[in-house]
Amino acid sequence: MAWLGLFALIVFYWCFFTAIVTGRRSWIWLGVLCVPVLTMAIGYKTGMQINGLIVTLCVFMFVVCRNSLKDILLWNQKKRKYHWVFLGILWLMCFLFLFYCIIELQIKGYLYDFQGWNVEKRNSFRITITTLPVVWISYYYGEMFYNSVDRLWRKKSELILIACNFFVANSRGGDTGIDKGYFLDGVNNGINYHFRMTKGTYYMLQKEKSLRLKVQKGLLGGLYVSENPCPNNMKKTLKRDRKNAKIGIVVFFLVLIFGIFLFFFPQVFEVLYFWK
Repeated sequence: MAWLGLFALIVFYWCFFTAIVTGRRSWIWLGVLCVPVLTMAIGYKTGMQINGLIVTLCVFMFVVCRNSLKDILLWNQKKRKYHWVFLGILWLMCFLFLFYCIIELQIKGYLYDFQGWNVEKRNSFRITITTLPVVWISYYYGEMFYNSVDRLWRKKSELILIACNFFVANSRGGDTGIDKGYFLDGVNNGINYHFRMTKGTYYMLQKEKSLRLKVQKGLLGGLYVSENPCPNNMKKTLKRDRKNAKIGIVVFFLVLIFGIFLFFFPQVFEVLYFWK
């Protein structure tokens, strides 16, 4: 269990670091899928039962959601068709998975029983209120599942954009905040195309006035760009990439050392807690 916990911690760190570097918040939701495994690994005591189904479901969810984010530099989902019944089924599947994990972790003693599953008389209002955040979170995973289905089959084409406009914006119309995104507006044959992009792609292309994009059209109509349209511009971001790599490696070793002590030498933390 210690090795599983250490691996989950490393993946958890990798997801959050990727979210910071790319500016794409979906990586944070991907990292959250490691939390049930981490909870079992940290709370494990001799004689406790490891729920293999939770581990298997977490791995499955992670692989599917990772596929929805893999190797995408620019994406346009505004033209994608929404089959609401199918999206609702995916959302329900994700909700049941998360709800099952939370219940099991509480029942088995890995997580504080804040919903009261181990008490004789359960409070339905308490369970409902604490379940609402799970309903909200499940929507994001349902979207990632839907996006993964969209990418199962992709038709390649070429899209030439002129009058390109690059900008940073958040949900409030500003250009700062944790919810800010990086965008591109361009015109092709009188039609305006609106792409979202990663932070690195934005800094690489922000001065381009026209672009020739190798677009992949998904099964449901989403547009995705996986190939860099201006490979010669990569030198513009070398300094930034090297800085991120150095920070990432240093923090990785700190996380690794912390994980080794946490899972293989937990008595160290017990001594520190005693002397607190």
